[in-house]
Amino acid sequence: MTGRGGFVRRTSWDLAGKRALVTGAAGAFGTATVERLRERGATVVGLDLRKSDDVIECDLTQPELIPAAVDEAIGRLGGLDLLINNAGIGVPALAGDAPDATARKVIEVNLFAGWGVTAAALPALREAKGRVIFVSSGLAYVTLPLAASYLVSKRAIDTYADALRIENGRHLDVSVIYPGYVPTPIHDASLARGVDLGMFLPAETVAQVVGTIVDVAAARRPPRNRASTRTTGIGVAMARHLPSVADRIVRSRTNQRRRGLGELTDRLGKI
Repeated sequence: MTGRGGFVRRTSWDLAGKRALVTGAAGAFGTATVERLRERGATVVGLDLRKSDDVIECDLTQPELIPAAVDEAIGRLGGLDLLINNAGIGVPALAGDAPDATARKVIEVNLFAGWGVTAAALPALREAKGRVIFVSSGLAYVTLPLAASYLVSKRAIDTYADALRIENGRHLDVSVIYPGYVPTPIHDASLARGVDLGMFLPAETVAQVVGTIVDVAAARRPPRNRASTRTTGIGVAMARHLPSVADRIVRSRTNQRRRGLGELTDRLGKI
């Protein structure tokens, strides 16, 4: 899955010396992304709930806190060339249930946090003719049961990225990354309720996802979107262009593997 990310014209894009901000910097993807960017010579500051020397504490579900945290990061960096919106959470949710506080938090973290950080960082990014990367999910298009709020939030990232790209034209590159299933702590809440998304999707590694993020960050002509593995890319492409086929595959696998889907399957029914 590739395509031109924006309209910025460049002769090169060397990460050495670039100033980068990474959200969710203390998580599995975030920590590894920060490390890889620094190995490539970038200067990096993070945002996360857990503070450290180069990570600014910020609860991204509190929108009033975001502008000051982003300003502090830009001040430390002396400007901003690259923003990686990586923060995300996932919790099981049925589409037939009214959205509760947990479902709303998933959308707040996965969508509105990145939106808020991007808006706060936009003047500095436009000045630098920089780039923004959103870490979405293959589940933005491959629709599985029992994950409604997560699916909604990840699909919405694509639409926001499209709007950001068209509004900023030559001033900004915008890319979206689609990881597949990676067994990291983001899935702990789902596993605690017996919902194992790894039953549906081939596992990927943190290294594969982070390698994709950094490759896109360093690309002279960054892609509009990029899956972290060929298998995930094929799944996303099928779900986007042949949705009825993808739905049949998901229904078949769900009905075959109901015993491994935990307490929520009693309310799901045969699909």
